[in-house]
Amino acid sequence: MREGILRLGNEQLAEVGAPALSVREIARGLGVASSAIYRHVANRDDLLTLLIVDAYRDLAESALYEVDQRAPTARQLAAIATGMRRWAIANPARWALAYGSPVPGYSAPAEQTNGPGTLVMAVFLRAISAGKSVRPDGVPRASPSLRDELLAGAEEFGIDADPEVGVAALGAWTGLIGLISAEVFQQLGPELASHGEELLARWIAETVARFGLR
Repeated sequence: MREGILRLGNEQLAEVGAPALSVREIARGLGVASSAIYRHVANRDDLLTLLIVDAYRDLAESALYEVDQRAPTARQLAAIATGMRRWAIANPARWALAYGSPVPGYSAPAEQTNGPGTLVMAVFLRAISAGKSVRPDGVPRASPSLRDELLAGAEEFGIDADPEVGVAALGAWTGLIGLISAEVFQQLGPELASHGEELLARWIAETVARFGLR
C-alpha cells in the first residue's frame, strides 16, 4: 500500500503539482476505499511529508551512489554535484518539492524531514570542510551569531570545521541548488539551460579552487 501511495503520489505531483495533491484520488487509483489510505496518510499534509522524505532519500541514494569517501575530496565534490544534477533532471517535480517554492498552507515537520533532507548536505559539507578558508578582500567575517549556528550545525554532522570555511561552504551549497534549479526550470531561458552540464563543470572547478581541494 505504501509503495502504491508513493507511486501515485509522485504521478500526481508531476501532473497537477503539490498544492493539488489528493488522497482520495490515490485511493481511486489504487481501487481501495479512502479509509484504507487514511491508515497510512491522514490528509494531504501527511502525503506531502511522505513524498518529501521519499524524494530526499531517493536523491541521497542517487547523488551519493558514486561517492567514495576515501577518494580525494575534489572527486567527491564532483560526484555529489553531478549526481544531484542527474537526479533533478530525471525528477523535476520531486526536485521542486524538495528545493522549490513552499507549498501554500503546508509546513514540513522538522522531526521527520530534517534528517533525510540533510543526508546529501552533510556529505557535501564534510568534503568541503577538508579545504581551507579563503576569504576574498571585502568579504566580511561571519557574525558571532552566524558562527555559533554554523558550529552547532557542524557538530550535529560530526564535522570539525572552521566557521569561515562553513559559511563559505553554505554559500557553495546554495549556489549549487540554484544552478541546478536554473537549468531544470529554465529560469535563465532555454538557451542557457542547454549549457547546464558545462555550467556545472565550471561550478565544480571554481569550488575546488576556492577551497583548495585536492
